[in-house]
Amino acid sequence: MFSLTLVKFSVLIFCVILCTKSKECTKKQANHLDKLLMYSGWKNLNMVDIIKYNGKTYHLKHLIKTPTNRLQCKTKVRALTIFLGCTYAKVINNFFSIIINCLQICKNKMKERNYLINENIYTERFINVIVPIAKLMKGAMDALDSLHWLPWADFKEKSTDHYLMSPLLRRIGDFFDKLNERNVSRYDIFTYSSELETIYIFSKKLIKDLKYEIDSYCKSGPYNQNYLWDEWIQEFNAIITHDEKLVFLKFLNRKFKQYVEIVIIKYYFQLGFKFDPITEETYLPISGELIIQELELKATDEEPPTLLQIETL
Repeated sequence: MFSLTLVKFSVLIFCVILCTKSKECTKKQANHLDKLLMYSGWKNLNMVDIIKYNGKTYHLKHLIKTPTNRLQCKTKVRALTIFLGCTYAKVINNFFSIIINCLQICKNKMKERNYLINENIYTERFINVIVPIAKLMKGAMDALDSLHWLPWADFKEKSTDHYLMSPLLRRIGDFFDKLNERNVSRYDIFTYSSELETIYIFSKKLIKDLKYEIDSYCKSGPYNQNYLWDEWIQEFNAIITHDEKLVFLKFLNRKFKQYVEIVIIKYYFQLGFKFDPITEETYLPISGELIIQELELKATDEEPPTLLQIETL
């Protein structure tokens, strides 16, 4: 009886080992990853120094320099996906820090009807740009992680909480879809202030959640969440001192547009990701296209295909 039980237990353990044995990447996937990392953008990622994953730390430079073998491939894909997520977390933080600071100025001028209306217009424009960028970022993370034999994006919805940044990027789009359903009336100033307050609360909560994500996975030096805003304020004050008339909101709109263009080039196209305008999905180019795309970006002064139309006043 004891022997039979032991045999059954041994068979059970053997089956568990077989079923849980991790699969390796194919040689084709490993080569694809190495060629992707030849893109200049990977060497220029400097917002995060080290990431933490499964109790281990990983350095981006080491991951780039080390040739990928089939055994290391899946861990390398995960680590690189987290590096990308950490970078995107800080970029999204920059976007919403600008919005928060902008809305705080608006709170001090609530009695100025024209300023409140203009603030609403510009804030909506900022948001309408952030939403498609968030979609690009999530697409890039999903495309990179697709080289893993068990992509995170294929997990059930309830299992994606551990997928760095993915739920937050999705939440941005969901929130602003609901926001667009609201009616704002020029005849009722309260609707403007109410909408801006809703955006402010959402932005503050998102920044808090971003900090948790960054602290959990990403290790870097001291980081000033408002560094971009501080730089823009200094630039604006310098322009004003030279007696150049420039409306502050218009100035922010121009700087926001410039930053968006930098983000799309530096953190998307220069990393090798491609965008299908028909399906609106991000994908990795086949191996033969990798170097060609890099040369095309350099030949056109690194101007990417137009993905976003950013209005200016």
